[in-house]
Amino acid sequence: MNAISVPFLPRPVQCYYRPTILVAATITLLCTFWFASRYPQLLNKARHVGQHVPSMTYSHELLAVSADAPAWKRIIFGAVNWLDGMKIGMTFGVLFGALLHTALRYYPLKIGKNLYLNSLKGALVGVPAGVCANCSVPAACGVTRGHGRVEVALGFLFSSPNFNPVVMAMTFAALPLAMSVTKYAVLLAVIIFVVPALIGWLERDRPMNVFTVGDEGHACSLPPPAPDCSESFATALKGLAGDFAGHVWMLVKPTITLMLLASLASSVLLTLVPWTWLLAEVTPARVALVSLISVFMPVPIALDVMFAAQLQSQGVAPGYVMLFALTLGTYSIIPSIYLWREVSRPLAVILFAFFLLVGCISALLF
Repeated sequence: MNAISVPFLPRPVQCYYRPTILVAATITLLCTFWFASRYPQLLNKARHVGQHVPSMTYSHELLAVSADAPAWKRIIFGAVNWLDGMKIGMTFGVLFGALLHTALRYYPLKIGKNLYLNSLKGALVGVPAGVCANCSVPAACGVTRGHGRVEVALGFLFSSPNFNPVVMAMTFAALPLAMSVTKYAVLLAVIIFVVPALIGWLERDRPMNVFTVGDEGHACSLPPPAPDCSESFATALKGLAGDFAGHVWMLVKPTITLMLLASLASSVLLTLVPWTWLLAEVTPARVALVSLISVFMPVPIALDVMFAAQLQSQGVAPGYVMLFALTLGTYSIIPSIYLWREVSRPLAVILFAFFLLVGCISALLF
């Protein structure tokens, strides 16, 4: 009787150097961000929800300025305060996006062709991440530049700032049940139905021409390198570090420009818009303007809940409370610019218009 041949032989340990390094880097980055910054910060925000926040776009002031200060000073100080509030989340977003891009170069994402499941999978990854819609952009960018699917990136982007457990608990604790349920019903519909249906419609004739790093002649335009089981640990580490550093730099360049422009634009709006007059009455024209500003505004995570709760305590009309709870922080000009430049201009415009319309309808209904 012949011996039975063994069809499987273990691969050499050298074959696992790259995935081991990538997994270790991911765990280190996530744990550092979550436990040293994000969750302590979110829990602190939860303790202060319902209390006064200095601005719609930041929850603490690095530079305090009086209400009667010159407009230019309030604009500059407001921009600096916004940048200070975003610095940690955006740093994580850039590092995580570069790490995703590096991993996808070696191990392309095999996620299937079902747009609805893809969007849901991206959303499930975004739930614990705990980054705002603006800081999610570098991560989404890392997915699409690494030849990942757009609906996965958008599922992550919409889920991360809204479906985080701490943020959800804050929302249901601070706002009326009808508002909280409405908000999350709309957001679930966006992730599960709107995003995949919209992408499927835009790709009905041909796939979207999504920007990837290969479009700039970067090494990522080459086929994914095959696992090299002969390379040493030092060689694998050096190669991954070089790729990671290059991807970080490619994300840092546009991110810094976007942050500077967004900080100034949001500060100008906060300073020059007559908010007391604007929120004094619910009319279609005022609702449309407020919704436009709310969808435009780039804000840190959970500030939408804190600001809406503050408006509610001040006796502002429930329609405006609902509008800000639903649209402020869910989308902003930063994801719009990312989609416009790197994914699809129609997609960027349609999503902005969608949230603008949703904000108007919610304000008029409540």
